[in-house]
Amino acid sequence: RPVRAAGGVIDEGVLARCAAGAISPEIALAQLLLSGDPPDPAALAARAEPGPLARLAGLAEQHRDRLNDLGALARAGFDPAGEDPVANSAALFDRLAQDAPEAGVAFYSFGDPAALARATDELVAVIRDWADPAGRRVVDLGCGIGRVALALADDASSVIGVDVSAGMVAEATRRANGRANVRFVQGNGRDLRMLPDASAELLLAVDSWPFLVPAGPEAVAGVTAEVARVLAPGGDWLLFNWSYRGDPAQDVAEAREAAAAHGLELLRAGERPFAIWDGIGFHFRRLA
Repeated sequence: RPVRAAGGVIDEGVLARCAAGAISPEIALAQLLLSGDPPDPAALAARAEPGPLARLAGLAEQHRDRLNDLGALARAGFDPAGEDPVANSAALFDRLAQDAPEAGVAFYSFGDPAALARATDELVAVIRDWADPAGRRVVDLGCGIGRVALALADDASSVIGVDVSAGMVAEATRRANGRANVRFVQGNGRDLRMLPDASAELLLAVDSWPFLVPAGPEAVAGVTAEVARVLAPGGDWLLFNWSYRGDPAQDVAEAREAAAAHGLELLRAGERPFAIWDGIGFHFRRLA
């Protein structure tokens, strides 16, 4: 039967995907919040059987006190579409840095620092498996509050986080608390002019590329060329989520075209390596 929120019917497709294990309970709850009014934890509990739906109901109950605020955050929108998606992204993340920094960089953390830490640990484990950051110069493109940059700081020789949002850069800098090998800078979302040629051995774009893709193919090609310029020969570029348009095949095709056009080897494309997050991974390497 349909599960109802205060304002209407909850998306049955989300529940079906969660029950089948196609998405985690965290992603399911995030999608329910994004697609309608906050779900009723009691209604979810009445529906749940042992397994993913029971964990979803438990997660909703755990965050009961946050659900209305999270629903309001979702209704305010995460879509920076418009004539200038890059500038709109900066404004969006300035607002999120002020109102909900943890949820702003990973909505499926529900603003819970402990949940964000678990998701970050999962992400960093994949980064280490795909391209070991130990002793390398790392650039985190679209760094947000600096969660990944700071998690890698003990491994890397240096980490530079870049973001279009002045608010996110300020929040990341505050969280770094003067750490010597980490710095955060504001970029313009169109180039990496603050970074010298061949200055990065590992470059990350974690859920930031989808905010560039709406700016159009020329904008994507321009930033891709900058990534290739900044990468040292043999350097790795890990990108998680190419777009949010829901067409993984097109994302993979565009990634292959970008690699061919900019002297990059595409080692992984369209992989789903996470248990919590539903991010889709790509691994490029700069040809020597």
